[in-house]
Amino acid sequence: MATDWSSLRTAVSETVVLFASTCRALAGAMISLAWTASRFLRRLARELRSLAGGAYGSAASILSGSVKAFLVGPLRVVLLGKRRDVSLLTSLLSPVLALVVAWWVASTIGYEALTTMVRGTWFGTAPSLLVFLAVGGLLGLGAISAGVNSGLLPTAILVSAPIFGASVTRYGTTITHTWGSQVVSLPNAVGVALLFAVAFGVPLAVAGFLIGRTLDRVVHAYDDGAGPPSTVDTP
Repeated sequence: MATDWSSLRTAVSETVVLFASTCRALAGAMISLAWTASRFLRRLARELRSLAGGAYGSAASILSGSVKAFLVGPLRVVLLGKRRDVSLLTSLLSPVLALVVAWWVASTIGYEALTTMVRGTWFGTAPSLLVFLAVGGLLGLGAISAGVNSGLLPTAILVSAPIFGASVTRYGTTITHTWGSQVVSLPNAVGVALLFAVAFGVPLAVAGFLIGRTLDRVVHAYDDGAGPPSTVDTP
């Protein structure tokens, strides 16, 4: 009996010693792995900082050179115009123009007659001279704005303003659907007017802008080529 107890105690002792040795080995391996991973991450962080610093320096040198000159030069002129005061004045006049057009449409022809003329002109069933004149006037307005000050954004706002003003007169009208009639609310009228202003005003503004810039280049080229005749002393 004593021999069995001694054998059991020996087996338990060996198991404890083996378990302790295994835990020490695992702990050592985990510490070594953690140290190796820490060294790798520190080295990776240094490489990334170095790479980011080089990329930042390259990007800064590029942006401070030709790209910066392009952004603050031709691109700014094309988008915002040559003179900020003229662009600001154009943007401030746009709401006034929209209000004038809205008042004129509401007090004369009305929204329903306007939509009838636009649809008839669009589909060719009943072309309206007024619609053609309005489109020509918007193209001319965009061409004048682009020729005087360039600036695609102010030109787009200026050309889209009359379309917004004419479309917002939809407010308060009665729209008939298959399920019944509905009075147009103010949010609905403003939302649809914005949609029409973007859908029709932006293409007209771009077309007018291209026309205005082309004419401006032609005029400048003609002025540059037509100088005073050279005087040659004749004997």
